[in-house]
Amino acid sequence: MKPSRLQTLLLMLPTWAFAHAVLIFRVLPLDPKGTALIPAPASEAYGLLYFTLLVGVAVGLAILASTVAARRAAILGWRLPRLIAVLIHIPFAGAGLALWLAASGEDEERASSAPTAVAGRFVIPFLLAVLACFGLLAGYEYLEKLGQIPLGLKQTGGYFGFAIFAGIPFASGVSSGVILRRAGGTFGQAVAAAMTLIGAVILILGGLLMEGIVCVVMAAPFGAGLAFLGAVAGYFLTRNKTTDGRLQSAAWLAIVAIVGLEGWNPPAPLEDTATSEIIIDAPAARVWAELHSIQNLPPTHNLLFRYGVAHPTGTATDGEGVGAARVCKMSTGDMPEIVTVWKPGQELRFKVLSTPPAMRELGFFGQTIDTAHLHSAYASLDGGFKLEALPDGRTRVIGESHYLLNLAPATYWNLWTKEIVHSVQRRVLEHVKNQAESGPKA
Repeated sequence: MKPSRLQTLLLMLPTWAFAHAVLIFRVLPLDPKGTALIPAPASEAYGLLYFTLLVGVAVGLAILASTVAARRAAILGWRLPRLIAVLIHIPFAGAGLALWLAASGEDEERASSAPTAVAGRFVIPFLLAVLACFGLLAGYEYLEKLGQIPLGLKQTGGYFGFAIFAGIPFASGVSSGVILRRAGGTFGQAVAAAMTLIGAVILILGGLLMEGIVCVVMAAPFGAGLAFLGAVAGYFLTRNKTTDGRLQSAAWLAIVAIVGLEGWNPPAPLEDTATSEIIIDAPAARVWAELHSIQNLPPTHNLLFRYGVAHPTGTATDGEGVGAARVCKMSTGDMPEIVTVWKPGQELRFKVLSTPPAMRELGFFGQTIDTAHLHSAYASLDGGFKLEALPDGRTRVIGESHYLLNLAPATYWNLWTKEIVHSVQRRVLEHVKNQAESGPKA
């Protein structure tokens, strides 16, 4: 096997990133608190099997990455290719070498100085971005302890808003486009490099227990789209070494500039309302009896709900009339409410007093992850149901939920949030429909 640059990007970088993340952050005791280690298993037998499988997969992928790295280094004419295959697995420091191998291209293989130039144009901006991100995260944690987090960071759920969520994928795409164009690669290879780099970042986030399955699935389309646009810009705007360096520098420095801008002028939270309706073959009085106290919601088959997104399991109302206490039991905790409108057979409205975590984040390795945005990104404000009696003895029920989204860029995240809220409403309304229609009609 003589791996090309594209094969190196597609085979070595993802496997290296996954193995590196697992072995360093999930197995070795680098965290003195133990929070990055494999959690205590329910049984010793399961723990041994889990540990063996996890480490076995990571070691297998590490061997694959080393094999590709050694053969690629030999093709490039580098000395001691086997040693290089080992050095890419040095914690943190090996990242630059792995990226160097993946960045070097066919046209540069004949020039001894070209690999160094290509790597320098990629590795230096990448390492600066990594250092900037670590600095921002360390500063955020320090300010969080002091209770002095800037408003912009609070409002973006700890993600640093649009700067990090959108800036890093775009800048990564720009770097990939520039490097592949300067190395004589095709546009398709530039896009493949950008997608591979984003995939590697996702795998590292999973290995670090910074994100879970659901958040990655939601964020991936947006990140991949921006990485593609960055690759387009980097590839087609590259002209010479001067514009090459300026283009990459501008892309990465823009992240720092946007962070400062968002801290000074934070994005406003987004308020929205989701509405769903259903026709129930039962009179309004019968529907009302099931609606103001919803019990025994069946298990859900919705994939997002099964992977941890908060969803209701039932409600309970203490008393009747305006001011009555109501509790919506969610999969992530209780959501206390107070009744604001009580019109039997016509309308029920309530104000939400506090919202439990938006989801129980499931990590790549089966454990639950508690991240800052789970507690601050979403808040339910109020909601209710309107009942409209139809001439044929049926009832139209309209469910409404008013919520606040506190995660930038809110417009993108609201595409997912609104659909999830609609799914919650449909789940509740379908259950009320089944209960009302199965009971007495009069």
